[in-house]
Amino acid sequence: MQGQVVGGKGNTEADPSDLAVFLAARPRLLGIAYRVLGSHAEAEDAVQDTYLRWQGADKAAIASPGAWLTTVCTRRAVDMLRSAYRS
Repeated sequence: MQGQVVGGKGNTEADPSDLAVFLAARPRLLGIAYRVLGSHAEAEDAVQDTYLRWQGADKAAIASPGAWLTTVCTRRAVDMLRSAYRS
């Protein structure tokens, strides 16, 4: 199962270079999400959501993958915080 994304519209092969970009950014993304959310479990959820969006993104249209991942993760964490605040 390594290199595969399971779920959604079925199994699709993940591009190893895309996975490498994400894994390189993952510690930074986890730190950002944790600082926003204050919970390791919620930060992991935000990073996982970021990964799923990364898999569905048009990589050719992304000039800076690191900046894109940071932006998506930060916005997801803020959205999660806002949702928790409202409930």
